[in-house]
Amino acid sequence: MTLAFALGARHAAAAAPGPRAAERARIGLAAVLAAAVPLVALGCGGPAPGSMMEEPPLHQALAAYGIELAAAEAWSVELGWQVPPEDCPHAYRLSTSYEPALRFEEDNVASLIVGRHPRQKPERPLEDGPLPSELVVPAHLFYQGLRAEREGATRDVYLTGELVGPASPTAACMARTWDPMEDALALGWPQLPGRLTAVGEHWSGLRVGGKCSRAACVDPQTGGGGVDAHALTCVVGPWQETLAGLYEHDGELHAWIHSRWSDGHGPGLGISAERKTLISVDHGRPIWSRTRVDHRFAQPLHDGSFGPVVRTWTLEAIDGCPGSLAATGWERPAELVDEETRLRDQLAHADRLRKRTRRAADEEHGPFAE
Repeated sequence: MTLAFALGARHAAAAAPGPRAAERARIGLAAVLAAAVPLVALGCGGPAPGSMMEEPPLHQALAAYGIELAAAEAWSVELGWQVPPEDCPHAYRLSTSYEPALRFEEDNVASLIVGRHPRQKPERPLEDGPLPSELVVPAHLFYQGLRAEREGATRDVYLTGELVGPASPTAACMARTWDPMEDALALGWPQLPGRLTAVGEHWSGLRVGGKCSRAACVDPQTGGGGVDAHALTCVVGPWQETLAGLYEHDGELHAWIHSRWSDGHGPGLGISAERKTLISVDHGRPIWSRTRVDHRFAQPLHDGSFGPVVRTWTLEAIDGCPGSLAATGWERPAELVDEETRLRDQLAHADRLRKRTRRAADEEHGPFAE
């Protein structure tokens, strides 16, 4: 045990990316304990920490981009979101597909870019590294795609070390898109612990509720209620998160997060969701994420019938900013380089879009319409 604690302390120190060393040092014994747990479990000569969980799915996900990550020597790392650089907002491609095809929503591709808010400033100057949990940083986004195809849409958002929102509480269970922007923030930016985290550690993620809660008290066989269902409490749990591995590329750390959610009906019943997310630890941003929602209650299908559907949602970082797929070795297609330029311009003129949208709403409903 003494050797494990000593090794854990060394790995925890080696894994600490970026500044704020004094803050990390105050973690003290907790850091050593978190790092020692997997060492004690595996013993000397065990597999590299990054490869102890889910290495094949990671390599399979990144093969399409020509990216290879090596297992890191770190056993623990501070996990927290960071704010995009002022001169480099983060741009993403969002892809959604359905199997089988839905009647009221087709497979689609959308674009999203997130940057610092042009007028609202954080309460205090930002330091490098993950945001402190008590600090809320204003940001804004521009989105173009499903339900905002022609001009796009913009929205104010917020960032903390743990959360990016507002995030939809129903994204985990819906067979179709509810709010494309809030869905994106809920699926692409899982809740992080905002502290030192060991490989293999679990934590509770984003809250799931709203319409998802109804699935908990529906008969999974019939899709209806009934006498027995009336006694059930319509409450579902949050996302369950796991740090499934740490990897590195050119000296930068990447975290592989595995997320699960279900409505509580058990394997093969009701609704369940599974997500894999690759995060740049050094830059506190998602690089790639894929969510698979297995919705086993009958839905209207494209052929006029009803049946279960699997919704697959994918996020890809298409910008050239630090911590992106391109910065990790992906040669972006030329059209995505142009798309990043267009998205940056749209984000820079988001206020103009807000005014046009507000004016159109006033003309349609009147300035005092609810």
